Amino acid sequence: MDMQRIANLRLEYSDRYVVVEGDRPELARFRGKVGRVRTINCNGRAVVQFEGADRSWYDLDLDYLKIVDAPKTPGEAKPAGTAASTGRASSEAAKAKSDFYRPSALEIAREAKEREHSPDASPPGDHEPPPKKADALR
Repeated sequence: MDMQRIANLRLEYSDRYVVVEGDRPELARFRGKVGRVRTINCNGRAVVQFEGADRSWYDLDLDYLKIVDAPKTPGEAKPAGTAASTGRASSEAAKAKSDFYRPSALEIAREAKEREHSPDASPPGDHEPPPKKADALR
């Protein structure tokens, strides 16, 4: 494919929300789901990540995609006089985000290792400094 055409498709489709249209059997599992185009690959196909529990990226033909408006989140539908205008919105948004985010096993292990090796993890004077090289040779 022409690289200029690919660049134009990337500008048009990247970070846009799409739905899958078409009666192809291999696309039936995407019916009714809103996805976000991450990029256009060099073959001219869209790499789409769908909303929901399945966060995988799928390589789909542009002929079967229709651009739609961004899906409304529950926080956007609030009237002006509610918690969104009182300053509590940031804490509510953080709580809502934490409900959906689950750290991976690798992230949990890294955090545990950091806590284990941080100077705040053990009380002062609880451990002795490592021996000096001169003391270790005796």
